[in-house]
Amino acid sequence: MTPETIFTLLESAPFGAYAMSVDQKILFWNKSAERILGYSAEQVVGKRCYEVSDGQHAGGFTAECQNGCPSIRYLRAGLVPAPTRLRMYCYSGDLMWVTVTPMIVTGLVKDAPLLVHMFADDDAAPELDHAGGEHVSHDLGGTTDFAVAQIADSISSRSRDLLTPRELEVLRLVSLGRETTQIALTLGISPHTVRNHVRNLRHKLNAATKLDAVVAAIRMGILNWT
Repeated sequence: MTPETIFTLLESAPFGAYAMSVDQKILFWNKSAERILGYSAEQVVGKRCYEVSDGQHAGGFTAECQNGCPSIRYLRAGLVPAPTRLRMYCYSGDLMWVTVTPMIVTGLVKDAPLLVHMFADDDAAPELDHAGGEHVSHDLGGTTDFAVAQIADSISSRSRDLLTPRELEVLRLVSLGRETTQIALTLGISPHTVRNHVRNLRHKLNAATKLDAVVAAIRMGILNWT
């Protein structure tokens, strides 16, 4: 799977997404990122992530990012970055709380990993569940390979059977940005039942947030946007 294929998958995603190289140069910025933060792709692609607002608003992104991307630090240490909640500068100069879910795609750009940050606007998505404010790393047996290239491969029976048909229906609607009440109306079930399904599928996918569940399902080949 090429970077262009992954960018095509993320372009229409209902959450913000941007990809960068290990030297923190932004290679891709999707439409939802434009909507949430106000920067167009033309304004940010080719720049370092911490330089996005330099020359427009003092300070760039957050001090934490400017002093070294936490996800990059964990990646270089052989750890898989975990979802985190932080503030980003919008084009307007306002600071916005977002929940960021990192995804590592290995061996695509001159055999170097590609780091994808997916994020949801906390204000626009109040139903998103948070894992907490600290950035915590997970050591997955010493590997950082999220094996995203396997999205296009055949889905194993184990992956297909991981979620129930109803849980998969709920997850697909979550991936489209539907809120609990909308999912309930679409499926003809109660909001309480929707929340139970979300809780169960998050547990099965070992996901701290709804966005993390979507990412995990894509990584495992259970879900895609095509």
